[in-house]
Amino acid sequence: MKDIEIGPIRPPSESESLLIRVTRGCHWNKCYFCGLYKSMKFSMRPLEETITDIKRQAELYQGKKFKSCFLQDGDALVLKSDYLHRILEALNKYFPDLEYITSYARADSITRKSLAELKELRQSGLNHLYCGMETGSDTILQLINKGFNADTVVKSGCMAKEAGMILSEFILLGIGGKELSDENAIQTASALNIIQPDFIRVHATGIKSESKMGELVREGSFILQSEEEIVIEQKLFLQHLHEMDSFYMNEHIINLLLEVRGNLRTEKQEMLSVIDRFLTLPPDEKLLFIIGRRLNVFFLLDDLEKPEQHRKAEECLRKILSKNPDVDFSALCNYVRQSLI
Repeated sequence: MKDIEIGPIRPPSESESLLIRVTRGCHWNKCYFCGLYKSMKFSMRPLEETITDIKRQAELYQGKKFKSCFLQDGDALVLKSDYLHRILEALNKYFPDLEYITSYARADSITRKSLAELKELRQSGLNHLYCGMETGSDTILQLINKGFNADTVVKSGCMAKEAGMILSEFILLGIGGKELSDENAIQTASALNIIQPDFIRVHATGIKSESKMGELVREGSFILQSEEEIVIEQKLFLQHLHEMDSFYMNEHIINLLLEVRGNLRTEKQEMLSVIDRFLTLPPDEKLLFIIGRRLNVFFLLDDLEKPEQHRKAEECLRKILSKNPDVDFSALCNYVRQSLI
């Protein structure tokens, strides 16, 4: 694939998808928590170059049927609709079995298009948008320099749904720090209750030291939450979400409780029960699970009951405490989380 250009990321759910890079980098590239594209100048790939990549991948994967294609990089919806239609036309020609064509999409990129444009893109095959709303709090959106407000988040989500697209909304637990934890949970739930996306994809925040948010942490104006505090925030968030037909997912390895997932209409109480199970653990077992989970000894709460994994986690915790009895576990766990993104 040396002659085919592939971008740096895609959603976890697109791990088996065909990847077609249509832009390089992120046209906004100013979010204080994200450093992925900071060294990359944004550009739109020439149309013929992108179509050539589609042809080359069709030759490379001749006979293989892809269910989904993800358009890289950070926001294909920033492109003019005519450009996107040409890409979609080529994909449908060379990969006629595709069921889904998907993309990241910023809220303000969606709202810059008309509803008619979105519907036409949907009819051409672009049928699933991944939107990084992060939060429904205007205060936090301004804090992280997201570049739009909560009204835009809600408007864009409702437009995508009205256009008939599948909508995934990414939210960040812990992005408001200790001070704004409740606000993050409640106002994000409030926005999502209006949008009613198909998927709510929950990620715990991992703040990189080199980011602007990292500077705020060092200055002391942003206080990291502990793993337990982030779980408490998640419980409040879930409690405020309506029992709607949306699938709630802790899908990324960065999340502590991977088993908290399900349909909000039918499985909300089961998800809250998993959270309560963690929160009611004895303090030593709670810390052990946190460390074991962050070091990939545990993956699910049930792993605590497996003697061999329990012993391994105990040994990991002993080593940490022997090196630094006063270790800041909030900072340590944030360091592990940020290393995963």
